Amino acid sequence: MLRITLPIFALLSLAMLPSCKRLQDKLERLAEKSGVPSSKSAIEPAEPPLTPEQELIEKKLKDSAIPEAAAPEPVIPANPAFELNKSANVAILGYHDVRDRGGSPMLIAGSKFRQQMQVIKDSQIPVVPLADVMAWKRGEKNIPQEAIVITFDDGWEGVHTYAYPVLKEFGFPFTVYLYKKYVNIGGRSMNWDQIKEMMQHGCEIGSHSVSHESLKKKPKAKMTDVEHQQWILTELKDSRDFLEQNLKVKIRSFAYPYGIFDDAIMETGLQMGYESLVTVNGQKVGWDAPNGKLGRYIIHGDSDTNFKLATSFRGRGDVGSDKFVLADAKDDSGRLIVELNPKPDATITDRRPIIEANLTNAGAVLPESVKLRIGGLGTVPALYDEASKTVRYQFPYRIRREEVVASLTYQRQDATQAEVINWRFKVDLAASYMPMAAEK
Repeated sequence: MLRITLPIFALLSLAMLPSCKRLQDKLERLAEKSGVPSSKSAIEPAEPPLTPEQELIEKKLKDSAIPEAAAPEPVIPANPAFELNKSANVAILGYHDVRDRGGSPMLIAGSKFRQQMQVIKDSQIPVVPLADVMAWKRGEKNIPQEAIVITFDDGWEGVHTYAYPVLKEFGFPFTVYLYKKYVNIGGRSMNWDQIKEMMQHGCEIGSHSVSHESLKKKPKAKMTDVEHQQWILTELKDSRDFLEQNLKVKIRSFAYPYGIFDDAIMETGLQMGYESLVTVNGQKVGWDAPNGKLGRYIIHGDSDTNFKLATSFRGRGDVGSDKFVLADAKDDSGRLIVELNPKPDATITDRRPIIEANLTNAGAVLPESVKLRIGGLGTVPALYDEASKTVRYQFPYRIRREEVVASLTYQRQDATQAEVINWRFKVDLAASYMPMAAEK
């Protein structure tokens, strides 16, 4: 036994060398012949066979295993496509000079101007830049359902002295139309520094021609039609180039001097590259209003007539006739005067919401005075329950825009004027595209 066993153990020790595969195979065969267990079987002992129950479990485990790559991709709802609201309306206000006192149709007192701006702020009608209106008309973005644009003509220094501080305080953007011969010339004209300062705080610049002469009238009696056309081109082009060179901005809007123009002048202005040309015709600007003749409400001195027309939107009435109450106004006991739902500035997911307003804390209210207005719909047939003093209205269709503006009007029995509360809330359109929302 010793003679057989010792050589085999010596051979097995050589089998540990990994580089001698052929020798290792020979040693495995010799070991089998001599009855010595192989290295493989020594390292990996045979496992007992599976019982029928274990085989069943093993099969279930294999069948239930799903490769990770085959798992379905999670469903991510697509964002709703941008939808342009073409029903919005814009009122463009036109002012000229502003001083400490009024006294002429083209001059408004600073105190009166502040009063009008305060009325707009209290009414919560948004004031937007003219550039936003044009982006809306290009189909690039939406603007509020009702909006106001503020403009000034000529370039009077009083705009910087009296109007600009108010506009800056209220955060209102505005546009100033300048004509070349009345810029930085001293006297009551604005200088470049004043203009550039205003441009840093919401002021856009437009052209108002070179000379401020009527474009339809020939400046010289013996001027031919060809010469007149060339003069019009100069008035349009030189004024724009002058402003662009000095202010380093693109001039995209033009105000007709005295509001006088014809279709030929309008087409010339559009061909010259002006995106908008504004008139003195008092009318709202809708999405389909021609860009070459956008209406403006010119404010004549201290008169509120055109101001009231401008700020009167469908179903609202002019903002100067009512008393505006903030949506979060409270009575002496600290209670909300009117409880609103959806709450102001809230974001909702229901696209057919019920709009409610509870007037319990407002005291005795004239039922016939209660009106609810929705931006884009005008005055709606809301129901007013005198017992609970609650106004209620449900949208007749699914809302298709991201912001809703609501306006509630009511008059207390002992008051001489109506009160108005404006508020707005947002609609999460994307939420309605989620799988759970679609199941509802």
